[in-house]
Amino acid sequence: MARARQSIFIQAPIDDVFQFAKKPGNWTSFYNHLSKPDKIEGTGDTGTEVETVFSIIGLRFPVAIHVVRCERSGEEGFWEGIISGSFVAHQKSYYRSLEGGTEAVFELEIDLPDSAFDRFTERLVYDRLERNTLRHTLENLKAACELDR
Repeated sequence: MARARQSIFIQAPIDDVFQFAKKPGNWTSFYNHLSKPDKIEGTGDTGTEVETVFSIIGLRFPVAIHVVRCERSGEEGFWEGIISGSFVAHQKSYYRSLEGGTEAVFELEIDLPDSAFDRFTERLVYDRLERNTLRHTLENLKAACELDR
């Protein structure tokens, strides 16, 4: 299982960042390797279901994303989703109002099926995930939320 954790400071209010990040229609504008959804049921709140494709190193993985928690309270927000299909993953996103902006923290655990990859390909996927995917995703989220500032 691969685990990755990244954080970034976004010069935008937590309300703006959280509302933008939770909407499934916005996910492809910032989430690295995620294709335009084939099907969206919900607005990003708990219970939302999204069918899409995750692509990495030229491989396409159809997945379903199920939002299991979406909360905004006071100076914090939390979003959690379970990804299933070609692989199983668990993502948690934390948002905290900080110094006139928002700190965003993304955590991702991914478990690729043994039968889908040889060891070399599996290592490439894990390395890309750990080093790049979340970092680029957060940089894209920052750019999108700071665009109009």
